[in-house]
Amino acid sequence: MEGVDDVTTKEKIMAATKQLVASQPFNNITVTTIMTVTGMRRQSFYDHFRDKYDVLAAIYSTEVKRAVRYCGNYRFWPQTLLSMLQYFDDNRYFYQHVLKLDVQNAPEEVIKAHLRSMVGSIFKSLGDYEKVSIDSDYCSFLQGTLGAALYHSLKKWLYESNAVSLQTEYQFLKYYLEDGINGFLLRTRRLSPSIQQNEIA
Repeated sequence: MEGVDDVTTKEKIMAATKQLVASQPFNNITVTTIMTVTGMRRQSFYDHFRDKYDVLAAIYSTEVKRAVRYCGNYRFWPQTLLSMLQYFDDNRYFYQHVLKLDVQNAPEEVIKAHLRSMVGSIFKSLGDYEKVSIDSDYCSFLQGTLGAALYHSLKKWLYESNAVSLQTEYQFLKYYLEDGINGFLLRTRRLSPSIQQNEIA
């Protein structure tokens, strides 16, 4: 179990990495430059991380957990989506840089995996809440398909110079996911096809 000093060291390394990404290309950043910013010895880095790409994955995993605490709960998924978009908007410059990296352990894969997991958790929670059965193979399909769509839309939004507002992006993605959820419920006959849109929004 990590002590307070260990957590502080990890946080310092992550903060230093984010600071450096804001000022120079990531390819120019080394473990030595990161640890110089922290004021700690180089070996301390390897007590916590494999390489500099591992730090990027840790930054996302740590920060996004704080932002989307209820990501697995179907009843709170709209709040989760809004919190996640707010997080990326607040860290837009950072992710504009790191999502360009094309390496084996780039943070892109960590983000995609998280989105797939989030979609799976939401639909599992939906099944429990609505008392409907979701086939595991179909749930895996939804994870891959919806997770990829969310990532593609998110990345496009981050890079567009004339990107829509945070609220508009949220509404578009919310409608997209709602359409999928409501379509699933219609198919399982949990909703009447004649129900009015304002009753299922």
